[in-house]
Amino acid sequence: MAILNEIVLAVAPAGAAVASTATWYYRRATLRANAALQQSQKQLTVLGEQIELRDQEAGHLAADRLPALMAGPSSGLAQAGPLLHPHLATTSFGRALQAVLRQTADFVDEVATRTERSAQAQLQAILAPLAAKAARQQSAMGQLLGRVGDEEVLAHAFAVDHGVTVLAQRMQIVGVLVGQEVSNRRADTPLMDILRGATSRIQDYQRVKITNRNANILRGPAAEPIAVALAELLENGTRHSSPGSTVALWLMSVQGGINVVVDSFGPMLDPAEYERAAAVLPGQHRMPLTSLGTRLGFPAVGVLARRSGFQVWLDPNQQGSVRALLHIPARLLLPAPVPDQPQHHGLTDASAAWAASAGRMAAFSRGGRAVGQESLSAGHGEAAADGHALAESSLRGQR
Repeated sequence: MAILNEIVLAVAPAGAAVASTATWYYRRATLRANAALQQSQKQLTVLGEQIELRDQEAGHLAADRLPALMAGPSSGLAQAGPLLHPHLATTSFGRALQAVLRQTADFVDEVATRTERSAQAQLQAILAPLAAKAARQQSAMGQLLGRVGDEEVLAHAFAVDHGVTVLAQRMQIVGVLVGQEVSNRRADTPLMDILRGATSRIQDYQRVKITNRNANILRGPAAEPIAVALAELLENGTRHSSPGSTVALWLMSVQGGINVVVDSFGPMLDPAEYERAAAVLPGQHRMPLTSLGTRLGFPAVGVLARRSGFQVWLDPNQQGSVRALLHIPARLLLPAPVPDQPQHHGLTDASAAWAASAGRMAAFSRGGRAVGQESLSAGHGEAAADGHALAESSLRGQR
């Protein structure tokens, strides 16, 4: 019995040591498992946050960036705006989003290009027969104006012819915007004829007053583009000025050429209008037809300026008026003819010839209406006589 007790006492320490070792092992395993579980939970939390950020970024792409890209004036990626979370730009997810934007931009560009070409082709197809009909109408009216002797009939015929000329000017503006070239068949033309011709192409030509003269000659290829552009500036001046006010048209010699100045008096333009004019008048960036709306004049003037080498801008520093300037560089001008060596700078077609003499016909039209009034003052009588004389001179020239 004593021997068994001694054996138990001898074995007991060894069993306790084994149990203690097992306890320590399982405790360490439990600690490692808890640490791994905590690490996994942290990782799951981080992954959840990343998924949330990417969900937000995908929503931002769909709700904001893609619509901004497609609605903007161009398809540049900058107008889509930045990432909602910029740090994602260096991740595979961020690079994938940029790829989506690039592909969308390319697609928008392709669709816009096709749409623009289709619109241009359709408008050109519409304008061609209309322009031909207007030209025939102008030719017929020119012949009528050259034959009619009755002042009242002539005044009505001039009004009809003037209406066709205004319509032709609008078609020219649309044609410029759809890629058509303005005719350069004119011969070298006196600058004053260009001013009078441009005045004749607007609705309220009576309000335009040419305040000084210049004897320079405009080179033929630039004559028609400048006449079209100047007419649009005058039309803008009469449309956006006080009714009944005078729109002053005058010339200013400057270093390197001549400035043609259009001063209209009335409501000032707001800063946004000046910014828009400054953006389109240089003609460096062609605006798509779908973004123009009804504001066609300044974009067309910008295209003409770029093509023909002159410059147009608005002066935002004018007080109480709006001033437009058309700068004709010296290379587009010829010196004034020597008085004892008269030069002939005629126009090549009936429409251009009528435009050059439109100032004289306008004076006749005003004088002709005055003649029909029974109570004429002496001053009005003299004006009517002057208008009649100008008309007779013009008609003899046309015959």
